[in-house]
Amino acid sequence: MAKGRDYKVGLDYFELYCHLDDEVKLVQAEYGLKAFAVVVKLWQKIYGERGYYCEWNNDVLLLFMSENGMTGDSKNLVNDIVSACIRRNIFSENLFKKFGILTSSGVQKRYLKATSKRERVELIKEYLLISVGENNKNVVIKSISDGRNTENDAGNTQSKEKKSREDNNTMCMEKAHALFEELWKLYPCKKGKGSVSDAQKRKLLKVGGEEMKRALERYVSYVDSVDFDLHYKNGSTFFNSGYIDYLDANYEQEKKKPDRQQGGQFNQYMHQDYDFEQLEKEILSN
Repeated sequence: MAKGRDYKVGLDYFELYCHLDDEVKLVQAEYGLKAFAVVVKLWQKIYGERGYYCEWNNDVLLLFMSENGMTGDSKNLVNDIVSACIRRNIFSENLFKKFGILTSSGVQKRYLKATSKRERVELIKEYLLISVGENNKNVVIKSISDGRNTENDAGNTQSKEKKSREDNNTMCMEKAHALFEELWKLYPCKKGKGSVSDAQKRKLLKVGGEEMKRALERYVSYVDSVDFDLHYKNGSTFFNSGYIDYLDANYEQEKKKPDRQQGGQFNQYMHQDYDFEQLEKEILSN
């Protein structure tokens, strides 16, 4: 927006429904109550500052954590929650990838409804996910090139390179999550899922889906084949380190134990050649 504006942009409050969408419930189920808190805080940031969107990058993340009393240890968790929100369409994946912003059609509809009596409301055309009706006469739609978002060529190149790296990281993390979910479904003992970090999931992705499936099958086959009571490791134990011995480069099939009848002094004695007919004569003569 242009500097020196004399009109209100953000909202003082927003509606939070008692019954949330399933997408929000699923993110909460995946990351716990902290996920719900992060989502609500993101909505506060969106509605309270720009009204219908907020920028999201590493600097914004650090400020977000600082403002909400979160330590550096929470950085990965917040990033994972935001990624889950994008994956579940709580925020638009397309606009995040193109412009690095968090928004949704629901957020934009509620913002327009809340600002319907204001004299002026400015929206950026490229950020819109909804159609603005003719009744919204107070709305002024501008293009990115009309305002402060205009970028020179040198700055634009650096921004695109940075955004490309961020997009690649996001796509890599999505693939890692997808592979882990697929492997988790195959593993018999589903305990400790939350103890497998995103960094570890990326390691599993680097190993590759096919090789990880082979390692899993080898381990399951081994546990099922032993002749004593052996329980499966917890899923977290297997996927954090237990799989390593069963990778292609490390795995050796158990060698077949030699047949006891093939060796040993006792068997050698038993297999000597005897003239049983002569032995019988000697026994009878005695």
